[in-house]
Amino acid sequence: MAASSMVNSLTDVQAHLLDQNPCISNVAYSYGSSATLATQIINGSPADVFISASSATMNTVKNAGIAINTSLFAKNVGEIMVSPKSKFIGSVTGISSLSDSSNPGIKVGVCVASAPCGALTNAILKNVGITRADMADTESPSVEDLVTKIEIGELDAGIVYHSDCQYAEPRGLAKCIDVPATVNSITEYYVVALTSRSAVRSYFDFISGSDFKATLQVKFGFLAP
Repeated sequence: MAASSMVNSLTDVQAHLLDQNPCISNVAYSYGSSATLATQIINGSPADVFISASSATMNTVKNAGIAINTSLFAKNVGEIMVSPKSKFIGSVTGISSLSDSSNPGIKVGVCVASAPCGALTNAILKNVGITRADMADTESPSVEDLVTKIEIGELDAGIVYHSDCQYAEPRGLAKCIDVPATVNSITEYYVVALTSRSAVRSYFDFISGSDFKATLQVKFGFLAP
């Protein structure tokens, strides 16, 4: 079970992972909000590995006594994503631009507060003195859902992860605006082994390894752990 913000990177390395680990014949993923996945795991949903987008959701599983091993492998920060289809694409320059008072009629989305991307957004908004009610028109259950709504033009803009923007912008799917480091926030990514199978140990070592970390940083915009 993996955080939805890992879809692109895990898909990208699948062939390499299988090639490097002959004892792994396939990897079947279930993506979603880390908070939802953590709840499913502690309620008995079968999984060998949990890839979490926050220390809080990792600890939910760890504190339940289910985690066999954990490793911090990446970090991420927030960024503003603007739809290329939005009429506001030229007028969004920062967090304050996302409010209706600055751009009347703008439709802005954020992740639900329980999701790591929502917790990250809350931290950013608190740092700039803005509440969700000041700007959010909709709340998405996961960052993948939010990114899709922005890319297709259902929303004008939203606060997502920097890695989402680095993937979408070169493909013409978004325009991205940096959130200043002074008000930005960081979330941490953990790989959590839930069973002791040899294939799971190999997978855990791959995600924790230097090659995958380098791919995340260079190709997908994640930060070093």
